[in-house]
Amino acid sequence: SNNSDPIEDYANFLMNLTTKGIGCDQNALTNNYIKSARELNVDGIVFNQVFGCHSIANCYALLRRKIRTKLSIPTTVINFNKIGENIEQTRTRLEAFMEMFPKR
Repeated sequence: SNNSDPIEDYANFLMNLTTKGIGCDQNALTNNYIKSARELNVDGIVFNQVFGCHSIANCYALLRRKIRTKLSIPTTVINFNKIGENIEQTRTRLEAFMEMFPKR
């Protein structure tokens, strides 16, 4: 609003990130992934594990367990330090993952 303090508003936004499934709270983050997957009715999930982002990279094991129990859909992880790295490994992993789905 016009009468609000932008610095205070931004501070409140940052303090409340984990309640929205963003930030360092792994349960909130993984629950947000599950919620989005349900809403989008996905057939599987490819998790992009960027090693430099610890709040996201470290939650894959928890996310995978939740997907198995709550969604029962296939999941795989691709990982790299820099974009363009491990291209052949990523291709192989994604090709194997895609074989889990019926051809349309």
